[in-house]
Amino acid sequence: MPTTAVQLRIRYLYHYQRYGAEVATRLEAMLRTNRLYMSSPAQFNDPWDCRPWFDLDALATQAGREEHIAWFMRLPEARAADAEELRNNPDLLRFMVDDCSRSMGQRINDEYRVYCLTPCDQNMLMWSHYSGDHKGICLQFKVRSEPFVGACQIAYQERLPLSTLPEQQDDAMTKALLTKSDVWSYEREFRVVAKNPLFASPGVPTATDGFVTTSENALERIIIGCACSDDDAEAIVETVRRHRPRVSVRRARRRTDVYGLAFTDLHTGH
Repeated sequence: MPTTAVQLRIRYLYHYQRYGAEVATRLEAMLRTNRLYMSSPAQFNDPWDCRPWFDLDALATQAGREEHIAWFMRLPEARAADAEELRNNPDLLRFMVDDCSRSMGQRINDEYRVYCLTPCDQNMLMWSHYSGDHKGICLQFKVRSEPFVGACQIAYQERLPLSTLPEQQDDAMTKALLTKSDVWSYEREFRVVAKNPLFASPGVPTATDGFVTTSENALERIIIGCACSDDDAEAIVETVRRHRPRVSVRRARRRTDVYGLAFTDLHTGH
C-alpha cells in the first residue's frame, strides 16, 4: 500500500506553479469556490511518468506464457481458437502484452487527474522548474483536509515498475501513478489522485472538468516567488483579501548571505 503524508505526520504540502492569466483565474476560482484544478497525466514533462509497463520477461517460461494466455482468454472478445494461436506464436503474445502497456497508459490519461505536491517550500530547483524561474507561486495546503489527506508518497527507483497482466489492473495503474525515476527524487513528491466522473470510484476524489472540491480551510498560505513582478504580487494579495482573507500571503526574498530564501508577510490572514 502507498504511504500517505498523514502516516508520515506531515502537516503541510506545497504545490509550485507558474503565474499568469490562466493560473490567476483558477486561483481566484479556488479562493471563491474551493475548486482546485488537477492536471491530466498526458500533460506531464516526464515521458515515463504514469506509463505502466508489463513485464515481457514473464513470458520466458511456459508457465508464464500460459498465465498470460489465460488472462487474454477471459476477455469478452476472446475466441476459443485464440489460445492455440497464442501458444504457437510467441511473437504475437509479446506484441499483445506490449500493446496492453500502451492502452493502459491511455486509460490512465482518460481516467485520472493528478495534483503534485512536496513537503518543502524552499526547494530552489522546484521554484526554478515549476514556478517559472521564481516568478510564480507556491500554495501551502493542510494535509489533514480534503483531498490532501489522501496524498500518497512517490516511490523513486532506477528501474521501471514492471507489472504482469494477470495482476489486478488497479494495482498496475497505482504502481504507474506513484512511481518515478530516481533522477526526480529531489522533488520529494506526494500526489493526490482523482478520477474523472465517467470512471468514479468509491473513496477516490472525483475531478469534474479537471476540478476537485477541497475542504473550506484547506489552503493555508500563498507564497509569492522572489522574482515575481510587483504588479502580480499586488494582484494576488488583492484577490486574497477580496475572496479569502483568512489565507495568508508571503513574499520570498533572496537572502544575501547564503543561497536561500527569506520570507516577508504581505497579508497575515484573519
